[in-house]
Amino acid sequence: MKRLLFAGFLLFSASSLLVAQDVPKQINGGVLNGKAVSLPKPVYPEQARREKLDGIVRIDVVINEEGEVISAEPSTGMVEIYRPGGSGMPEKEAANTADPMLIDAGVEAARKAKFSPTFLSGKAVFVKGTIVYRFVAPDQSPVNEAPRGGLLNGKAVVLPKPAYPEAAKAVKAGGTVSVQVLIDEGGNVISAEAISGHPLLRAAAVEAARGAQFAPTVMNGSVVKVSGIVTYNFVP
Repeated sequence: MKRLLFAGFLLFSASSLLVAQDVPKQINGGVLNGKAVSLPKPVYPEQARREKLDGIVRIDVVINEEGEVISAEPSTGMVEIYRPGGSGMPEKEAANTADPMLIDAGVEAARKAKFSPTFLSGKAVFVKGTIVYRFVAPDQSPVNEAPRGGLLNGKAVVLPKPAYPEAAKAVKAGGTVSVQVLIDEGGNVISAEAISGHPLLRAAAVEAARGAQFAPTVMNGSVVKVSGIVTYNFVP
């Protein structure tokens, strides 16, 4: 009898261990801008302002179980982007090409960001992802700088589903693709660029995002352009 109880205890312990192992301690959250509870704007360095420096800064962050940023470092390597009006194929460029002064300002701002805790199977987990900042030279703002609308899926009047590429089906590619869009005063998408997700799924997501339609955005009594993120979840 004791042997049976001991064997049962070992089986229960092994099962519990397997369940615990199924829950990863850290997940990849992709682009995190639209998921922040608080996302302070970076301080524009005075020297960079005088020199009219601009550019896009990408900061890789790690968020703990409480939603606090515990690590913030400039992204390295290459990223794939889609040029508006381009061939529809991704182009590779360095993750950060902006001036070091702007990158440092982005790191400092990212450290102050705050997120809601992320739960997986009822357990809070660490999240790794990227925060993207766009610095606009002073003489270009506010004319060319569109207000940011965050995650826009729930604000769409029309949001076409992307086609599932055959090449992606063949390798069972899946996951979330995030597309940065710019919406004009009429609610039409005038530019779309995939900023995260599987390479075989990005073109389909961009194509779908270009067909989306939004209600016009009004600020201070005037209709304005707005930028934000549209996400698509592909399931093999």
